[in-house]
Amino acid sequence: MTEDYGRDQALTEVTADMPAETPLEEKTLEEAFARLEQILAEMDRDDLPLEEAFSRYEEGMKLLRHCSRCIDRVEKKVMLLSEDGVLEEFT
Repeated sequence: MTEDYGRDQALTEVTADMPAETPLEEKTLEEAFARLEQILAEMDRDDLPLEEAFSRYEEGMKLLRHCSRCIDRVEKKVMLLSEDGVLEEFT
């Protein structure tokens, strides 16, 4: 029990100096892809405990959904130039 407390306190001290992470909905597509790459690299490690691997998996799935929403928004904004030179929304 005290061992867990010491580890948690050390983690708190380390993370207190780290900048706050950008909330998911405020991440750009590029930031989300960069974090996904980090997660994949972490999950490739042989020494990653199962709980942490599952946590990374959950975070990765949330990021993928966020990326999908970002791409959907961009697709809705894409305009097509029709044959007669008129801009139309991509549908």
